[in-house]
Formats: sequence, C-alpha cells, structure tokens
Amino acid sequence: MDRVVLFKGAKKDFRDLLYTEGIEDDDYTPFMELIRQYNVTVRANDTSASRDVGEFDKNPIKNAIIYADDFASVTSHVITNFTNIVILGHNIENLYIQNPPKRVEYSVRVEFDDLIEEKYSDYFNPKSCDILALYNNLLDETVIGQIDAKKKTCVSLYKKASLGANSPAVLMFYGPSGVGKTELAKKISEFYKGKLTRIQFSMMQTEEAYKYIFGDEHGKPSLARDLLARESNIILIDEFDKVNPGLYNVFYQMFDEGEFEDINYHIDVSNTIFILTTNFQNEKQVAEKLGLPIYSRIDSKIKFTALTTSELKIVIKNQFQQVINKLSEEDKKIVEDFNLENKYLESVNVFKNVRLLDKFIENDIYTLIFDYKLNKIE
Repeated sequence: MDRVVLFKGAKKDFRDLLYTEGIEDDDYTPFMELIRQYNVTVRANDTSASRDVGEFDKNPIKNAIIYADDFASVTSHVITNFTNIVILGHNIENLYIQNPPKRVEYSVRVEFDDLIEEKYSDYFNPKSCDILALYNNLLDETVIGQIDAKKKTCVSLYKKASLGANSPAVLMFYGPSGVGKTELAKKISEFYKGKLTRIQFSMMQTEEAYKYIFGDEHGKPSLARDLLARESNIILIDEFDKVNPGLYNVFYQMFDEGEFEDINYHIDVSNTIFILTTNFQNEKQVAEKLGLPIYSRIDSKIKFTALTTSELKIVIKNQFQQVINKLSEEDKKIVEDFNLENKYLESVNVFKNVRLLDKFIENDIYTLIFDYKLNKIE
C-alpha cells in the first residue's frame, strides 16, 4: 500500500476528487470485487487471520475505491475484518474510502497511519459579503412575502459570519403551514450551490426514531449518515416539535460544539446552519413545548406569517403559469377560454396553504382539458 485517502463528505465531492486525480469510472476496483477476490484467494486457502500470504499470489490493484454506500451492503463480519480484506490477497497501490464507519477508520489508522491523507467536502464558511448578496437574492418573488423573516434570517447568518464562531447557527422558523418556511431554506441552500439536506421529524415517535438518531446496525439509515453525506452546510429539520422530547438531548452537544457521534460515526458539523421548522404561533409556545435546554440553544426564533391576499394572488399567478408553460398551444387555448386563472384570483382566500396549491391547480387544469376533449368526442 502506497497511499490511503480517507474522505469525509458528499458523494459528488468524492467523485470530484477522484476525477481530479485522473480516476475514471472504469479505472478502479470496487469494494465488492475486493471482497470477492479475498474470498477466492484467502478464505479458499484457509488462511483466515494469518498474515503469511506468501503461499499464494496477491492481486495487483492500482486504485481501490470504497463508497459510503458500499458499507451498507456488507455484513458486520466485513466491517470487523476490513483490514484483512484489503491487505490479504491484494497489492493495492491507492485506497480511497468515503465516510468509513468508526470501526473501519480505527482499523485503517492502526494499520496504515503513516500513509493516510484526510480529505473533506469543501463546505462554505459564510462571509459577510455573501450574506448581503443572499439577502438581495431572497428579495425576489420565488419565496413570496415574509420580508421580516428573510431579513432576520440574513441578520442571523451575518452575525455568525462576523463572529467567526465554529459552533453551528441554529435558526427556528415558526408559523402556519405552507407559508414558505421550507422554501426559504431551499433558497438559502441553492445560493450556496448545494442540495438541501432535509430531515423529516414528523414520524419520529417510534423505536425506529431512536435507532435513526442514536445509530443501529451500520447498514441502516441514520442521522449520522445523512449528516456525513450532506452536500451543503444547510440542514433542514422539518417539524422539529414532532419528535419525542426524550430525543432532544442528542442535539445539545451538536448545537453547542458542532459535534455529533452515534455508535457508528463521529461527525463535525461545526459550521453548519441548522434550520428547525415548527407550526408554533409564538415564542411562548416554542419555549413551553420544546423546553428551556433546547430553546436556549436556538440562536434566532424567526416568525413566518400568513400570506396577505395580494401575496396569495402572486403565488396563484406563479403556480398557474408554471402549469400553463407545460401545455401544448391547443391545451393553453382551452384553459384560456375558461378564464380559469381569474376564477382562482376571485376566490383567493380559499387557498390558505400554498404547499397544496401547485397540485390543486395542476389537477384542476388537466381535469378541465380532459373533460373538454371528452365532451367533444361524445
């Protein structure tokens, strides 16, 4: 072994690293092939734990690459015997590993400590000038209204950028459903050119929730794996108030020190922006329902309000136009003749939850077109 690269971060960044090192898609040996060769050359020769591998030929391998997803598809035996699998039966020149579980990382450090290079996803570290540009970007009409919420969000991010603290920024977006909380989080993540990591807590009431948060078998979904695989430093925890309160203590160290550890992984989230969403109506409810330990760790509580009639009209027009743009000219004419958009605008106050609006309008338009053509046939 000449070189071991331990990479922690998103899959797309890991692939970018491999590309910069000149490794093409067909120019490496994957983990499952290492396991197969190990079974053929080592276990078949009944050498098991022996390091005396001179009795048979080793397979020369220039580049071996192990993705984080590969660990989910193997047994615990493979994790426990990881170094044997990569050493016995192989002559590997370069070994690349993405997001190894703790047991794998420990065994690799014991065996190859002087060969290890550590690489990470290059997540953004907010700068004050970035936040000013972000605010101007958020003033467009992609997220309708919520001017106060947009400004308070950017002030919170500006403060973090100015102070340069390593601990995460924790923001809570609270207010009624369907008024732009999730959409604003998406816009911030898009600004920093990364896919939003969204964790849904509405179902976190069962034993599976404990396993997800504290870790279970290495191949099972977990909070730690989702955090390690994040593409940006924006983490949205949706419906944070729906989780069992007994699980909140796992966030104390995460929000205070920017570290999280379960039974399989240890993660650095020091410069992460956590956005928690709830449907609380005021800060008093936030404090009472979440409890002081969590409430005191939230840097900013940002209120979202119900959309005004004029704002709802803008949303309706935008959603209506998005559907119309996908139609043929013939179908557009049918919808236009029925004056459907104006009918929506006249009944604007019926639409309180904009999250449901796009599908409602889409289904309505296609039903109108289908019925029109069906009647023509009859």
